[in-house]
Amino acid sequence: MAEALFRKYLDDARYSDDSWVVASAGCWAYPGMSATQKAIQAASDMDATTIHFHESKAISEDLLEVNNLILCMESGHVDFIKRHFHQSAKKVFLLSEMIDDIFEIEDPVGQSQEIYQTTADELLSIIKTGFDKIKELSVIRP
Repeated sequence: MAEALFRKYLDDARYSDDSWVVASAGCWAYPGMSATQKAIQAASDMDATTIHFHESKAISEDLLEVNNLILCMESGHVDFIKRHFHQSAKKVFLLSEMIDDIFEIEDPVGQSQEIYQTTADELLSIIKTGFDKIKELSVIRP
């Protein structure tokens, strides 16, 4: 859902798809699982890219290596990546840090449609408000 919302923001802000590569992965994801119906509905309600064909994937060293910035919803994810993928530690942040705050965004899995929608609203709000910082941190540095 976060990936779709980020793509929505880029599209709404008229950023070229060629200038951004957006992907999602999970620390404890079961590869190949589809998005939940509630996530599909929440993304659809916000006119975000369809996630009907989304398949989950687990983070990997290769995936982390090719991305300039890794944003996580929960501190446990940040800690896991920093502990198991040391080379990526400097580019891993909580999404909330993009708005100069530190808080976790709880995964809505197993919750009501209302919680999914609240989470989607929160994600898009942070992406919009924090985009300048996201852009700054996404730049490749020597």
